[in-house]
Amino acid sequence: MKYKTLLIIAFTAFSVSSLHGQEKKADPYRAGEPAPATVVDEVPKNISICYETFSLPLAMAAKIQREQLSDSELYSRIIAAVEKKEAQQESFTVLRAKSGQKAKTESVSEQIYATEFEPPELPQSVGVSIIPAEVKDDSSPIPDTSKLKDAADLESFAGLKTPATPTSFQARNVGNTFEIEPTLGADNKILDLRLAPEHVTLVGQSTNGQGLSKTEMPIFETQRINTSATFFVGQPFLLGTVSRPPNSKVDPDSATRVWFSFVTATLAKP
Repeated sequence: MKYKTLLIIAFTAFSVSSLHGQEKKADPYRAGEPAPATVVDEVPKNISICYETFSLPLAMAAKIQREQLSDSELYSRIIAAVEKKEAQQESFTVLRAKSGQKAKTESVSEQIYATEFEPPELPQSVGVSIIPAEVKDDSSPIPDTSKLKDAADLESFAGLKTPATPTSFQARNVGNTFEIEPTLGADNKILDLRLAPEHVTLVGQSTNGQGLSKTEMPIFETQRINTSATFFVGQPFLLGTVSRPPNSKVDPDSATRVWFSFVTATLAKP
């Protein structure tokens, strides 16, 4: 029994020493190895900005605003009114950008028009040559006054009149322009946004002067917002109202309708 016990103890000691011998010991003369690299989220973060405008009757817009709804509740109320045809969706624009980068989309036509004019000119006098083309001797030519009866009357020189002439021009984009600069927060939940949506409509021409002094200039109607805001990603945010001018030439009911503009930011799915 004594020999059997000694063999078991010896085998156990050998096993423990073998296990310790397999452990890797740190080399005191070798620089520490770098820690394993952590997994980095490499999913790109592109921000999608949706800009929408809606027009409501003035009385309905004032009533809803007095309820002091949150932006999300106000947006839902207006969408319900659109479905009931009590309100109208006027525009819808989507633009994506990287955080901290500017982006711009345009749907426009270029209108070029004159801004400065030279005044009209009228001829002060009209001359008629009555000197013969050829002279036989060295004497001075003698005017042939009989040619005066063949001279044209002043009305025939109307083509010499010069109307007001454009000298300077300017270009204006007509249509929709949408410019943004989003900055995403560290938690991906809050967004700082600078934006400048603009809608320009060519509604006609204005005439100034008469006769040779007559000039024409285009008339534009503009709806524009230039602002910055901070709001939650995924929730509609009210920017303000962008109603047409009260005396709009393209919308006779503009004085009794209010346009609401909303923006909603989401992270684009890869």
